Amino acid sequence: MIDFASCLSDQLGPLGPRVKVLSQSYAQIWRDIPSHPPNPERLYPTSEKKACEREISALISRLTAEKKNFLPSRPEGEPGHLEELAASLRPFLKRIIDRLDLRIELIYDSRFIEATRRFLQAVRNFDPEIGIASVYQALRNVWIMNTLQFYLGQEVAPTDAIFGYSMIYPYLDNFLDDLKRTESEKLALVLRLKGWLEGVDKNPATPLEEKLRVLIGMIERQFSRARFPGVYQSMLAISNAQVRSLLQQRKTNPPDSSEILDISLEKGGTSVLADGYLAAGSLEPDQQDFCFGLGTFLQLADDLQDTAVDHRRGDITLFSRAAGKSPLDDLVYRLWRYVPAVVDRTLDAGRPRERALRELIPRSCALMTMESVGKHPAFFSRTCARGFQKTFPVRFSYLKKMRRTLPEMLLTGREKIRDLDSLSVAFMTLSTRAFTLD
Repeated sequence: MIDFASCLSDQLGPLGPRVKVLSQSYAQIWRDIPSHPPNPERLYPTSEKKACEREISALISRLTAEKKNFLPSRPEGEPGHLEELAASLRPFLKRIIDRLDLRIELIYDSRFIEATRRFLQAVRNFDPEIGIASVYQALRNVWIMNTLQFYLGQEVAPTDAIFGYSMIYPYLDNFLDDLKRTESEKLALVLRLKGWLEGVDKNPATPLEEKLRVLIGMIERQFSRARFPGVYQSMLAISNAQVRSLLQQRKTNPPDSSEILDISLEKGGTSVLADGYLAAGSLEPDQQDFCFGLGTFLQLADDLQDTAVDHRRGDITLFSRAAGKSPLDDLVYRLWRYVPAVVDRTLDAGRPRERALRELIPRSCALMTMESVGKHPAFFSRTCARGFQKTFPVRFSYLKKMRRTLPEMLLTGREKIRDLDSLSVAFMTLSTRAFTLD
């Protein structure tokens, strides 16, 4: 019988106490944030919302038309054809982004779409059986790591380490989230993964373990343990946080809000901290601070987004714990204000790259938060839901419709990447263009 203690690594070196300090710092920032309603920066009248909805619907129609009209006579992924398709979509995306008040052009350029295209092709070569949902899960992490490359002043490009680490995510998370898997099975996989990260070369025992071992090998080829110990310490840090999260779910006595906050911040913070190390190999203290802080928000935002699912399954987060007992207004107001506090702490307005992130991150995160309220209005007071609806650029009813129909119009989510022809890879790439206008 495997116990949790054996799955926790003690080989984090100086990163171990650093993670504790960062976790405590961000927990204090969260607790100090006021929980009263924010003052809206902009209100969208119904006429403007409908105009934005028409732009989005036009983009979706154009995307589906491009999918149907794709001519497979050109070689797969030929840049010229991709650029032709991208050029036809660019006016639609530009108008939508302008309506959303997103200054994406400050950061994202053609390097990001090229990195996305190359990642998708590499995924299909690596695992033709992987599902589209898992691909997008990995792709989101690729985008975060590409953004960190920009922040760190590096070339924005795909690397073996970025591919390897991003692909670990869907395989591991989906296994740990699988209700059909026993706790012992989950711990056995975590224990094997911990050994590989610590440099113990145990043979993989299952096809899943074989994939994970190959992915870790890609990281090892790019970053040697001797020269880049932080890379492996950071991955062990997120592994420890995953184990503590599993432990939190099995406690006989439910954890209090302080315990839940601590593990949420550690899990999210170490996740993007590892992204930073795998993007650069090493990080300065201020860079550690930014990566950790960004990760804490993304984790809390994910937890808010998944409130209904977590509540139904009995998984414990700050939001699911309170859901159904009382409105989540105070939590979402605090989350709304938390992001600017993190940005003010970690990004220097005097540095051009950081100034660009200071402009983009709060707005992007605000849209994510408002969208989550629109997704779960029953968990909030009518006053809270209406307040966010007024500041969101489309109607929540339109979002509900899109969530229901968009997968059917684009990709079913049940397809395997091996089933996709060159059109679909190109199409998936082009659908990311909203993040990559140059």
